[in-house]
Amino acid sequence: MPGDVLDGAVRRRTRALVGLTPDRGRMMNGQWQQIRGLRIKIVDPDGDYLGLDIQAANSRCAGSARIYAGLQQLTEFANQIRGFPASVQDERAYEFGSRDRSLAGGYCKLHLRCVDHTGHPVVEIMIEDDERLYLAGRAELSIKVEAAGVDRFVEMLFEIERDKSGEALLPATGAD
Repeated sequence: MPGDVLDGAVRRRTRALVGLTPDRGRMMNGQWQQIRGLRIKIVDPDGDYLGLDIQAANSRCAGSARIYAGLQQLTEFANQIRGFPASVQDERAYEFGSRDRSLAGGYCKLHLRCVDHTGHPVVEIMIEDDERLYLAGRAELSIKVEAAGVDRFVEMLFEIERDKSGEALLPATGAD
């Protein structure tokens, strides 16, 4: 039926606009569901840079950006967040890309901190995509994480930079 074809095309286009495509999410009960957490994937290894796709989502908000990073930048980031949180006052921040529109690629700012006196960690994420490549997009969100999850994420970052391939995932935990 023509209406069914159009409806399917509209659904596919809508999923693409909000970042819920088959390679970025999973099917659950007939709906695309974004994977909750922070995902950094190497999509364009080059002799001069690493092309990264950085995706972040909680249960209500999601965003992604293509970032052009330095060849050692994942190791630099991993070293910056290694051992987090060391105390309930511990805070760490890191930025990928640039907000300068004259430079290629998007931008991502990550701020790790504890939300209470027991040391429960969260990651606050601000992500902007490159308006020259895609429609303008910006998202700000927070995800709850576990300290052990940060440790595993750090090891994955070292591994994917070494291999110049793969992805590292810091899963969100608990309710948003």
